[in-house]
Amino acid sequence: VDEDGRLVALLTDSDLARVFEQRREGLLDEPFAWVMTRQPITLPLGTRLLEAVDVMRTRKISELPIVDSQGRPVGLLDITDLIALAPAELGETPSLAHAA
Repeated sequence: VDEDGRLVALLTDSDLARVFEQRREGLLDEPFAWVMTRQPITLPLGTRLLEAVDVMRTRKISELPIVDSQGRPVGLLDITDLIALAPAELGETPSLAHAA
C-alpha cells in the first residue's frame, strides 16, 4: 500500500509459482517487490460475487483484492473461497459487502 493506504501491489502464490516455473529461484534472495504484481486488478466493495467470478475467470487470476471507495484494501477474494460455493449459491449473486 502507498502512504495513503491505497493498494499498489500484491504478492500472490501465483507470483511465486511463476518464479519457480521460470526457474528464477535466484529472485528469492531479492526483495519481494521484484516479483509482486503491480497495480493489481481490484473490485470495489459491494460488487456482485458473480461479477467477481467472471473477472477472475476472464483475467485468469486466482486472487482479487476488494477495495473501498478510496482504493484501500478491505478484503481479498481467493479462488479457494469460491470452491465451497455451489452453483445454486452463486446464482443468488451475493455481493462482496462482507468481504472484510
